[in-house]
Amino acid sequence: MKKILIALTLLAASCAAVFAQETSFYKEADVIRFDKKVHDFGDVMIAEGPVSCIFTFTNVGNEPLVIHNVISSCGCTTPEWTREPVRPGATGTIQATFSNDQGPYPFDKTLTVYVGVGRSSLDRPVVLRLRGVSHEKKKNLDELFTTKIGSLGLRKTEVSIGYIDQGVVKSDQMQVANLSKSDLTVETATATPGLTITVTPNPIPARSMARLTYAVNPAAMGATAWGKQRFEATFRLNGREQTDKVTITGVIKDNFEKLSKADIEKAGVPVIDRSYFEFGEVKKGAAVTASYSIRNKGKNPLVIHKIEGQGDAATVLTKLPITIKPGGKAEVKVRLETAPLEYSGEVIEVLTVITNAPSKPILNLFITGNVK
Repeated sequence: MKKILIALTLLAASCAAVFAQETSFYKEADVIRFDKKVHDFGDVMIAEGPVSCIFTFTNVGNEPLVIHNVISSCGCTTPEWTREPVRPGATGTIQATFSNDQGPYPFDKTLTVYVGVGRSSLDRPVVLRLRGVSHEKKKNLDELFTTKIGSLGLRKTEVSIGYIDQGVVKSDQMQVANLSKSDLTVETATATPGLTITVTPNPIPARSMARLTYAVNPAAMGATAWGKQRFEATFRLNGREQTDKVTITGVIKDNFEKLSKADIEKAGVPVIDRSYFEFGEVKKGAAVTASYSIRNKGKNPLVIHKIEGQGDAATVLTKLPITIKPGGKAEVKVRLETAPLEYSGEVIEVLTVITNAPSKPILNLFITGNVK
């Protein structure tokens, strides 16, 4: 009888181990590394026909991994990938072909990659991007890069890097050009803390294109930097400082990469009783105060890091950050000054709320009414 009990105990432990393996999830950084996540084709001609690129990945984990599926954001992009399991230390590829037959326009396509690891998978799919600008006829550098900082040509001087996880460096690239007839050395003269810029090749040969890489590190701004941010830089071209700026915008949100599945399940969950506050009708120049009730239905504390409006018209009266205990609630008050508004009539002011909730890291509140 004792032997049977021991055998049953061992079998139960074995089944529990298998179940744990099947229900656990891996972090991307522990399992797979891509040589790049963005491929920029730059400027391509429609006459060239389909264009392709290859993303190479390495298994940096301890178990075989397999690409279960790769889903394109549209039918104009066709993916092919390594189908067999990739052993630890080995590499595989994902090839993407863009049809390039839909007319002259900038394109930015995504590939969503689902990765299996042993009996489990990643906690979230990997997203790859391929982008470029398709042209009907060949254009010279001056036609492609219509914005100038000295002899440095750009398509635009303000770009968005999207959402930035707190504590994580995020980078992207854009094409630039040397519009002069001699080599151009590009140096960063001034930069907002947390922003670094590199140009390759540097110096840029005469009448040639280069890649400008911008990287944003929110940690350099301190742990209290949340929400919408502007990062600016000026250049020194061949030793001469320029006054015009390049601006990178982004939204810093909480980072949940290190949370386990159990942590996420127990995390705070915000519930807003009424996200719209209607103030009726007021005269231009009047101020109105909006109030909102935010409850926490999670098992751990909920933190409201920041609340911000679209411009300077809205001011948060409640001291931030706010920590709401499980089952508790907090009242948030916001004053809207109608004098700074550039328009009258129907008003919809959008407030962005940054939280520590993995399920709802960013929420919106609204102030609506009529300004005469």
